[in-house]
Amino acid sequence: MMPQLATSIGVVVGVVVVAFAALMILGVVLISRRARREALAPPPGRTDAGVALVRADTALRDGVDELGYAVAQFGEDRTRDFKNALDAARADLDRAFRLQQRLDDAEPDSDRQRSEWTREIATLANRVSTTVSAESARFEQLRRSEADAPETIAALRRNLRAAHDRRAGSEATFAELKKSYPSETIAVVAGNLEAADAALAKAATALDEAEAAVSAKTVSTVTDQLSAAESAIRESAQLLDGIDRRRDELAKAVAGIQAIDAEEKVSLEAARALRDAPPDPDSGAAVNAAIGALEAELVAVTAKGKRDPVADLDSLVDASDRLDIAVAAARNQQRRLEGARSALAGALVSARTQLTAVSDYIGAHGAGADARTRLAEGQRELLLAENEADPVAALDAARRAQTHARDADALARY
Repeated sequence: MMPQLATSIGVVVGVVVVAFAALMILGVVLISRRARREALAPPPGRTDAGVALVRADTALRDGVDELGYAVAQFGEDRTRDFKNALDAARADLDRAFRLQQRLDDAEPDSDRQRSEWTREIATLANRVSTTVSAESARFEQLRRSEADAPETIAALRRNLRAAHDRRAGSEATFAELKKSYPSETIAVVAGNLEAADAALAKAATALDEAEAAVSAKTVSTVTDQLSAAESAIRESAQLLDGIDRRRDELAKAVAGIQAIDAEEKVSLEAARALRDAPPDPDSGAAVNAAIGALEAELVAVTAKGKRDPVADLDSLVDASDRLDIAVAAARNQQRRLEGARSALAGALVSARTQLTAVSDYIGAHGAGADARTRLAEGQRELLLAENEADPVAALDAARRAQTHARDADALARY
């Protein structure tokens, strides 16, 4: 009995051990498979990239269909850019699909690789969708433009009539400019009327051709003619604007000359007073030369006859600036001289006092050659300062005399 019981217990234990081992193996397998699935699972954002990829593929397919309709309606020449854009989009989409395949295959990839590929897929897919949508919208706009061609032609006809009416006024403006200014002054707009006429004629021709195309139902050329007409009308407006701008520029220059003429009368009065009582001869001569140049320029720019007011204004401003510089320099020199005169009296008293004191000390106590040399040099500088007509130079000499006096005193006492 006991041996049988032992045998039964051993069998049970063996079964349990085997079952436990089997469970362990199954657990290991399940954990390994789970880890594998997690490694292959899409990272955050992968789903968005996939949606973008599907959207891009759909957009490209629709774009190819749209291109076929566009070629039939507008011809290969006008749709060449559309085809090139679709070719570029197809290359981007192929690249995105290859990256998606690398994400989906069984070969393990690093987290960094998977993240980079996912971002690139989204970027490529979004670019494909944007490119195709833009080109499709462009041709849809062309279709709408051609559908509205009769209304557009009528509006452009009105603009063309308005441009012709304006052209007459610009012709009168240019005639006035020719009377008032030399030819080189208005040369910049001399050919604008003729160029505007050519642009208006081009616009009229384009509108005629657009109307003929609408009547013949050859709509593929209507948009080009409408665009050409609109561009030509705009060009004529710019040319006529140029004439008006030149008129306004010249008028502003004339007004500027008149303003400076009035302002400089006051400036010249002050400058003449400074010239008549200059701080020194050089300053007076500079102010006088600037006065003469400005007066001559004022006479020239206000003379009758055809003149270039822009050039005259520049010359007048330059002459005015030269006078301002000369007057400012003279006044600075005047302030400098006044400052030197006010300081000179005190500097002379100080130099005399110090030189007398050190001379008395040397006479009483004696001194070496160095001290006596400094004293003699100080006395010489003092003499120069007392006899110098230029207060700035006199002040410099007096200050040098003070320095020599202090040096002589120090050497005598050393």
